[in-house]
Amino acid sequence: MRDPGAFWSLPPQHGTRIESPGLSVTLLPPIAQTLVSGDLQAFLTAHDLPAPLGLLEDAPTDRYGLRLARNRLLAVGVEVAHRTAGLQGGWAATPATGALAILKIDGPRSMDLLSRATAIDLRQPSPSASFSFAGVLTHVCRHGDGLRLHMDRGLLAWAFDWFSLTEPFRQE
Repeated sequence: MRDPGAFWSLPPQHGTRIESPGLSVTLLPPIAQTLVSGDLQAFLTAHDLPAPLGLLEDAPTDRYGLRLARNRLLAVGVEVAHRTAGLQGGWAATPATGALAILKIDGPRSMDLLSRATAIDLRQPSPSASFSFAGVLTHVCRHGDGLRLHMDRGLLAWAFDWFSLTEPFRQE
């Protein structure tokens, strides 16, 4: 029987980086992330978080919330233990640190890369930080001098392949 593992790429490890002039994408080490639904204001208050961010809004610190939908958010920098996860205080919290990876995108060509990956107008504000990145649901915000792209960890090998085949990374 054939080994199907030969067809799959190994997942990138944190610190994996791809660069081109004016642009770099780096896989960050795991950062605590929690998916929340329900009474978002009660969760934000209980965890001392500011209002959730929309599409490409600036994260003021390493602890922030990204609005995913009207009653859903991704709390970054907030860890909820598996034993205490679930419904409490009007909200439900699910640990997502292992499920979602964070890619740091730096450089003056960062927005060019995002524009190649989506059909939406990134200049238009949106209350949701979610968007389709090359057909994959992701969440994005500005952080420091760059961007943070939160995506399904299982798609990292695909994402780095996509980057390597896309301008400005493609090498001919």
